[in-house]
Amino acid sequence: METFEIKVAGKPIRARSGETVIHALWNAGMPELIKTGCVGGVCGACTVTVRSPNGKINGTDLACMCPVEEGMEVFPCSVDAVPTIASEPNPSADKLRVAYPTLDRCTKCGSCTASCPMSIPVMDSVLRMRSDQLNEVADDFTTCINCGLCRFVCEDGVLPHVMGMWVRRSIGSSRESAKNNTLEVASEQIELEWKYLLDGDSTLRMKHAQQFRENGEIES
Repeated sequence: METFEIKVAGKPIRARSGETVIHALWNAGMPELIKTGCVGGVCGACTVTVRSPNGKINGTDLACMCPVEEGMEVFPCSVDAVPTIASEPNPSADKLRVAYPTLDRCTKCGSCTASCPMSIPVMDSVLRMRSDQLNEVADDFTTCINCGLCRFVCEDGVLPHVMGMWVRRSIGSSRESAKNNTLEVASEQIELEWKYLLDGDSTLRMKHAQQFRENGEIES
């Protein structure tokens, strides 16, 4: 199959039509140029910016999903890891500010939104974080792949996706805790009902059964 040249991180490689940037790197024996994770468009580890042959910046993409094009240039966007901060039960804007004081640095430039490969309204979501609309924030970041590009382009060090995922984890753990508490209370109630129906002699059990059938409650 005929090959053509592309550049990845400034290095020329030969690629074939129909393959992705990652597969072109693998076939060229240069997998180290771009980090990979799932290679399925989910994890965001292979985030890149792309310049087309005419010099136009095409924006961000995932190298594992991006088809090669003759003459294209690909620039890896390696983003350093940020330590995870433990989630908080019943999260609020104030708790978020304690965990991430960078929240109020946002100058509303919009670069984070423009860079997001998943079309998340990142800047608007940061503003929602400030005004305590955290359920909406959790919805915003449902499709976040943790590529870190919004953090990569932010000159103010706001850490948008890190905060968005903190909100999602905190809300999720709070809901799970509430669910477990509800199940625990329900389990205790069931135990009391069975005890009420089975304790005592046959006459008392019959009385309790009739009463419970009528109103669905146990009498103390």
